Amino acid sequence: MKIIDAHIHTDFSHKKDDSALEHGIEFSWRGLQEALKKNGVQAAIAIPIDHDAPTPGGSSMLLSQAERDPRLKIVCSIDPKHVGRSCINATEKLLKEQRIYGLKVFPGYHPVYPSDKRYFPFYRLAGRYGVPVIIHTGDTFGSQYLVKYSHPLAVDEIAVKFPQTTFILAHLGFPWVREATELVYKNENVYADLSALCVGRVPKAPKYVVEDIRYAFEASDRPDKFLYGSDWPLVNMHDYIQVIKYAVPKEHHRLVFYENAKKVFNL
Repeated sequence: MKIIDAHIHTDFSHKKDDSALEHGIEFSWRGLQEALKKNGVQAAIAIPIDHDAPTPGGSSMLLSQAERDPRLKIVCSIDPKHVGRSCINATEKLLKEQRIYGLKVFPGYHPVYPSDKRYFPFYRLAGRYGVPVIIHTGDTFGSQYLVKYSHPLAVDEIAVKFPQTTFILAHLGFPWVREATELVYKNENVYADLSALCVGRVPKAPKYVVEDIRYAFEASDRPDKFLYGSDWPLVNMHDYIQVIKYAVPKEHHRLVFYENAKKVFNL
């Protein structure tokens, strides 16, 4: 089965590797190469970890990685503190050169809603160049952040305001899966990735993950709107593939693991 992983992180200088090591996950270039090869991953969407990196965040380092491994498709992050004309121009330059495949915003980690007007020029750019905007939704990795900003319902306003722009709800809005499912059902331009619904080593599919994913598929009746993603290195890549394979109805595996991401990211 061909796989596109729509959500990984490859900022190897970042200290997120501490949590990976706890679970025996090697967060390194070698560890990444081994994981991609062993699991048959054809392409992976690489997203910055450092949400405070100035716009367009993480692009320089990640782009250099993509030059070494063309399977890596780069997304840059948008920091609402860095949204001046130079930041907009730098982001558009990367889009125009087709060097990045999407944008990422981090509500919750940043104490602003995704409907904050500072993001609007970037949503317009994404629509103009036909790339998706990934929006962190749901739980945050750290109790110092404010999850009221990352509730998936906050995406509804921008989905309506920017109908030409595709938005991806990272993590299916967990724990607000029902609300995220409603957005996927209601808005033609809203998708969801299934990353990080559990973390670490996962020997079997947790009951809540299976129930949440099956609810999302049944209630939305849109198997074409969900993308497989792992959030590696937070989760063992092989384990997580097995979890999602078990939770997603078999007849939709090709869509979820490959075709949907291929379409949304124009791969």
